[in-house]
Amino acid sequence: MNGYEKSMSYEVELKYAITDMPQLLEKLEQFGLCFGEAVEEHDTFYQHPVKDFAATDECLRIRLRAGEYRITYKGPKVDRETKTRREVELFLADNAKTARQWDRLLQALGFRVAAELKKMRRSAGLVYREQKYELTLDYIDGLGDFIELETIAGEAQLDDARRRIKSLAATLGLVQPITASYLELSQAK
Repeated sequence: MNGYEKSMSYEVELKYAITDMPQLLEKLEQFGLCFGEAVEEHDTFYQHPVKDFAATDECLRIRLRAGEYRITYKGPKVDRETKTRREVELFLADNAKTARQWDRLLQALGFRVAAELKKMRRSAGLVYREQKYELTLDYIDGLGDFIELETIAGEAQLDDARRRIKSLAATLGLVQPITASYLELSQAK
């Protein structure tokens, strides 16, 4: 997330499948949003050597985006209505050699590559009712178009952040949030 400290915070997220992207873009224009150019993200997901991340609803990945590699741990979702979860993200490298060394380190520790996923992502920042959000328009080959609404909150602000993000989604006319990750959607297909 742009400009946010995420190491000891929660990511509060709602995701929706989009069937009519031009209609959604028209609605988003009413907020004066300007989405950046599409950027490819390549995610490599790792399976823990002892516990099943699919069963514990956790995630460990290395993401390549715009020449930067980051490692991210996502904890289990803490509610059923949103994709609220603890997230820890660290910069790894800005070169493929160092990223490969991290991959080798994880595999030497017993982690194995579980899956890879590529997506095209366009992002825009929004302040809605005094809360900062990142909105992303994603295209995943074989899955289609999606929009994600995301904000960061500390533990004490989680209820308020969930209430506010649902309000934003309703204002945008978004219904039927998807709580499955792109990885889960891809594996289910």
